[in-house]
Amino acid sequence: MVTVVTGAGGHVGAALVRELLEQGRVVRALDLEHGIGLEGLEVERKVGDIRDPKFLADCIDEGDVVYHLASVISTSGDKGGLVPSVNVDGARNVATVAHERKAKRLVHFSSIHAYDIDTLGAPVDETTRGAVENSESAYNCSKWRGQQAVLEVAGKGLDAVVVNPCGVVGPYDYKASRMGKFFRTYYRGKTPRPGPGGFNWVDVRDVVAGAMAAEAKGRTGEAYILSGHYQTNIDLARMCAARRDTTPPSGPIPWWFLNTLHALSPVLKALGQRPPVTQEALDALRANPDMSHAKATSELGYSPRSTEETIDGIFAWYEAEGIIDKEWERKKAAKAAAASA
Repeated sequence: MVTVVTGAGGHVGAALVRELLEQGRVVRALDLEHGIGLEGLEVERKVGDIRDPKFLADCIDEGDVVYHLASVISTSGDKGGLVPSVNVDGARNVATVAHERKAKRLVHFSSIHAYDIDTLGAPVDETTRGAVENSESAYNCSKWRGQQAVLEVAGKGLDAVVVNPCGVVGPYDYKASRMGKFFRTYYRGKTPRPGPGGFNWVDVRDVVAGAMAAEAKGRTGEAYILSGHYQTNIDLARMCAARRDTTPPSGPIPWWFLNTLHALSPVLKALGQRPPVTQEALDALRANPDMSHAKATSELGYSPRSTEETIDGIFAWYEAEGIIDKEWERKKAAKAAAASA
């Protein structure tokens, strides 16, 4: 049996593949490009697009377990149709081909953003209405529709289960996501004022553990929220500063400043500039802080570690792998290559 991982070169993919290999599993890694996150790992690499059913049919065999992670994240619209084509049509393709090829089980990575997280009040859980009911975010709506597309195929006989991670942070973020850049900045000893608001952050290692528990114990056709702990951005900054023995920022950037930047977006676009703040990003910072993992805890034994442990893990990973020095060397090499071109 092979374990197929789509989107294997991303942050969660890099962590998942390592854990699968640690357990002695044979891994087939699918992605448009695998990047540095999988360097040196003994995996079978397949390069292709999940929007191509033929590519998927060549990668999934009878009895395989499939983890579907490939996705396009966006806080700036649908990127010319790319977001729905990958997150909805691509998810449907993976589920359909997995069903046709008689895969043993599909674990579909959706997102907390698939639900309506903009309405405060009751906790966000698996019964919360879908994002399409109250969101204009192309990404949020695509994650809900992609999740529903997978569950539709599950209704036809595919053994599929869904997981909904919250804001993923932690080690193995080789490509430096937005939050990866945040932690790298404070690790270097810099302490800029972060944005206002916050989010529910979950360690990538806990997301991987929850997803693998869903593979083993999750009920077919069910979804499981994998949340962690709500932290404001300023609290994260202060935790990081404490670990680097630097003076923390006095407070976050005020809301009025970000709102003003957003109001200027039409002007910036007219000038050919990319707006620094989008409505989707502002909405996420104001989201409901209460995101419940009660179902995952009850049925899967899911238990997220503390935010403090996660930050310690990130910084320890930087130290162990020399991440910051390696990034600097790559930047120097790229600059030198560009200068000589």
